[in-house]
Amino acid sequence: MLFLTGVGTGCLTILFMMVAREYGNLWVARVFLMLIAASCAFLLHPLVGPEWRWLTYCLQSLVPSLFWLLCQLAFAYRPRLVSVWSVLALYAVLAPNLARIVLDPASATASAHFFGWTLGAYFEYLVIGHGLWTVLSNWSDDLVSSRRHLRGVVLLVVGVSVSWAAVSLNFGLAGDYTRPLLVVIPSLITAYFLLKGHDNVVALSPAESCQRPDAEPPLNTEQARQLHHGIAKLTGVMSEGYYRTENLTLKRLAGRIGLPEYKTRAVINHGLGYRNFNDYINHLRIVEATERLIREPDTPIQNIALDIGYRSLSSFNRAFREIMDTTPTRFRQQSWPSGESAIDQNVKMNESTSIPE
Repeated sequence: MLFLTGVGTGCLTILFMMVAREYGNLWVARVFLMLIAASCAFLLHPLVGPEWRWLTYCLQSLVPSLFWLLCQLAFAYRPRLVSVWSVLALYAVLAPNLARIVLDPASATASAHFFGWTLGAYFEYLVIGHGLWTVLSNWSDDLVSSRRHLRGVVLLVVGVSVSWAAVSLNFGLAGDYTRPLLVVIPSLITAYFLLKGHDNVVALSPAESCQRPDAEPPLNTEQARQLHHGIAKLTGVMSEGYYRTENLTLKRLAGRIGLPEYKTRAVINHGLGYRNFNDYINHLRIVEATERLIREPDTPIQNIALDIGYRSLSSFNRAFREIMDTTPTRFRQQSWPSGESAIDQNVKMNESTSIPE
């Protein structure tokens, strides 16, 4: 056990140094570093003295919530860090630690024990599951195949380890070798993929994605021909307004243009320079929105949002602000500085040019 613990501590230390040196300026990497530190506390908890158990207990209780946060930053297209899930993650950390301070497990009432420990354990399972769901549900929107696959493997390996750790601790299943094995195996796998994938794993989260193609070797003549053919088909379909389709997915678009999903992904990434599918669709929609806001100053903004494929005004406003760095209302006001609609201006113009009787 001591040997495996030493190996696990060494793996975590090396992993911490790798991530800090290569990606320390990214928020997703900083959360990953906190997860490594919490995992180290989980590993060393049985070996520390009683006077330090409170610290390792507090740190290891952070693991499920940090995993959830890592999944949001690494895979969610637009991370919603203030949500019901963040409340559950916070409760899973605070409740057991506060209960440990103010309650005695042996004499605590059933309700106090439930709200102090049991409910927090349930919330741990929920936030871990939601983190894994975030990874899977946003999988196909990432257009950089190598980064998507490598990062997905890393998060799923970590997710399985975190899940088993939570179950083993809450049900008392953690044996002498459980902790070191749950640390050593994912640490080695994660380090391997970090070295293999380098900056493809966590270099850019979807929220940080921009119009920048993935670095790939030069295409040969046949690959270039297929890429140009795919761009032509995609451009033709989008020129007909297919981007207005509500709930449009990469799979649905691939079926519409008659290309396999992986080729459609390559066309958008390598041919058009987008790293994220939603960025591509939002760009097309917002271009039309800006034109209509200027051309149709009397059309309600909500009508324009629904016409171009958004399900709600709030989602349209959010996408518009991210791309144009302003709100639709302000953009329209800047286009018509007087604040008057086209109808009002036409009426004034007719009045000023009319021939008096």
